[in-house]
Amino acid sequence: MFVNFRIKNYKSFKDVTDFSMEATKLKNLTDHNVFTRNNISLLKSAVIYGANASGKSNLLDAMEKMISIIKFSTDIEKTKKYQHEPFLLNTNSEKSPTLFEFIFIIDDIRYRYGFEINAKAIILSEWLYQKKLKLYAKEVQLFTRSKENIILGSSFSEGKNIQKITRDNALFLSVTAQLNGKISQKILEWFNHINILSNIRSNEFKHYSFKMLDDSKFKDKITHFIKNADTGITRIQKSKVTYDKLKTGLESIDNLPDVILERLKKSEMSTIETIHMQYDQDNIFTQFKTVNLDFESDGTQKLLALSAPIIDTLQSGAILVIDELDNSMHTDLVEAIIQLFNSNETNPNNAQLIFSTHDTNLLNQAVFRRDQIWFTQKDIYGSSDLYSLIEYGKGKIRDDLALEKNYLKGKFGGKPHISSLRYEND
Repeated sequence: MFVNFRIKNYKSFKDVTDFSMEATKLKNLTDHNVFTRNNISLLKSAVIYGANASGKSNLLDAMEKMISIIKFSTDIEKTKKYQHEPFLLNTNSEKSPTLFEFIFIIDDIRYRYGFEINAKAIILSEWLYQKKLKLYAKEVQLFTRSKENIILGSSFSEGKNIQKITRDNALFLSVTAQLNGKISQKILEWFNHINILSNIRSNEFKHYSFKMLDDSKFKDKITHFIKNADTGITRIQKSKVTYDKLKTGLESIDNLPDVILERLKKSEMSTIETIHMQYDQDNIFTQFKTVNLDFESDGTQKLLALSAPIIDTLQSGAILVIDELDNSMHTDLVEAIIQLFNSNETNPNNAQLIFSTHDTNLLNQAVFRRDQIWFTQKDIYGSSDLYSLIEYGKGKIRDDLALEKNYLKGKFGGKPHISSLRYEND
């Protein structure tokens, strides 16, 4: 379960920035948008607004960056390719390390894990703490690190004798997990359950959802999901692409080198097809028509791309992060996806959805609590600021306030300041 994410000196975020999924004491939508684990209440969804280039995507990208570093930390070759991405508009931060930290819950234990990494991929500091979800429980150190100096807590015996074999550009947590540390492996598994999607295209559907069509039960769920979205699709299927079929579709295929032609003849390729109802001139149903996925609209292709991640996340109680969820999709459909996560019926495992959007129709207190709504905005020095609507006006916004109207007026910030848009006309 996602509790908090913190960054410092990453892309447009110069200063320490916190993004929280911990619910405040607001009373509205508590029964559906909030779930409680022992003494902590968490949000099922959160939305991020902001002008173009204000930092929305950078925040989500920072999550992906941290997870990527954790996953590939023990791979020397991939570590060499690490790209440092600090805030560049300040001479001090440009040369400073980047900080990442996640707070999360596994098996009724709250963990806080983070590290600082510099331009040479050297781990300058690293820390892991845990706290049991009980009243008056204290946070306990599992380990702390300052460069090569790693200090173990009494509850982290799995890290014993691993300090000396940990490279300066490898995370101690990742090394310990690779050597079968139970707590470390459990934490890495949690990070594996954060699915981050950005700039979704149909090829992402083929990578993530394509394989799920081989599971008949999951395929039925995807089909049901798509049919209910009013796409006109009655069925989805995978179809083998033979050499002859490929040759029919590509007139220039014979001009390819013989080596490639031989590989094409031997290879087994598949494509995704959608099935629609076809009617005659009197609008009487005649047969089912098979259509290649590429002929579907961008919105339908994106919905197909999202279908498996959404279903999988809801089933497993995982975390789904989507950049620009509204891109190519109608606002009613986006709201329907949000309600899947906010509903106790469709989200019994307390999965969490985090997404960015420009769709102001969703700024509605019947859909979101104020602590679920976040804004990004750049200051005059080019640094991004992130804040929740609950912070605005010291939390004194009425429950019946028209959020969209006031946001568009600029009351909450997080929108572009455009005095006039001009171009040079010779």
